[in-house]
Amino acid sequence: MKPLFKPTPAAHVTCRVLLSVIGGYVIANLSAMLISYLPSDNKVDGIVAGMMSSFIIYTLIVIVVFAVKSTTRAIFFIALLVVLLSVLVMYLEKAI
Repeated sequence: MKPLFKPTPAAHVTCRVLLSVIGGYVIANLSAMLISYLPSDNKVDGIVAGMMSSFIIYTLIVIVVFAVKSTTRAIFFIALLVVLLSVLVMYLEKAI
């Protein structure tokens, strides 16, 4: 059976751009939350460290989304990270 339509390269690039913007934002914020839960002397220091590191994480996610071979792998990678980080954040919120 033939697929109904064949995605164009522009559709792949658009999908990757949307995935990197939205997925990068979600992953950066979830990782900032996780880093803020790390034990530190001051709660404010943990929050600032989480927010500062979120810029690096966001940049890395954008690079990874465009570096993988297929768009499907990028989608699965972002989805896996979002689920994993969400579970960790929910666990730590209940534990603390």
